[in-house]
Amino acid sequence: MRKKVRGKLYYLAKDAKSRMKNYYKEKSVFEQIPYAKACFTNKEQELYDRVKKLLSREEIVINPIQELIDNNYYKTLSSEAKQKYIFDLSEQYKKMKLKFEQENLNKVSNF
Repeated sequence: MRKKVRGKLYYLAKDAKSRMKNYYKEKSVFEQIPYAKACFTNKEQELYDRVKKLLSREEIVINPIQELIDNNYYKTLSSEAKQKYIFDLSEQYKKMKLKFEQENLNKVSNF
C-alpha cells in the first residue's frame, strides 16, 4: 500500500476552505443585523441624522461619502489614516442606509 504524501499546499488549501466555511456562516448571521434595532452613540446618531438628511433629498447624490466627511478632522490625518477613515465611514454609511431604507419600508407598509 502506498502512503499519501501531503505537502504544504494541501494544508494551505484545507485552511482556506475552513475559513470560507466560517465566512459564510458569519455572513448569514450578519445579514440579519440591519433588521435588528440598532442603538447608536451620540456621534453615530449625528452621522445617522446627516445620512437621513442626505438620503431624503429629492436630488441624486453622486458621492455621499464626500458629503459626510468631517473636513476639519480629515485634513489632520496621515494618508494611511485617511484611507482607514474613508473605509470606516463608508461601512457606517452602508449600515445606516440599510437602517434608513428599512425604516422607510416600515412607514410605507403601515399606511
